[in-house]
Amino acid sequence: MPLLDIRNLTIEFLTPDGAVKAVDRVSMTLSEGEIRGLVGESGSGKSLIAKAICGITKENWRV
Repeated sequence: MPLLDIRNLTIEFLTPDGAVKAVDRVSMTLSEGEIRGLVGESGSGKSLIAKAICGITKENWRV
């Protein structure tokens, strides 16, 4: 049984001009004893994914 199982995670920012998609359909699984790294270019959404996993979101986020 996975410790973490994420399927199709999408994060959008709600703005006065509409929704802006920041993370689009990310999926990952982490099982007991596994070590994973989340890599990507600057601004690719790594920190947003980590914050969403931890439940640290803002009012204008749609997860």
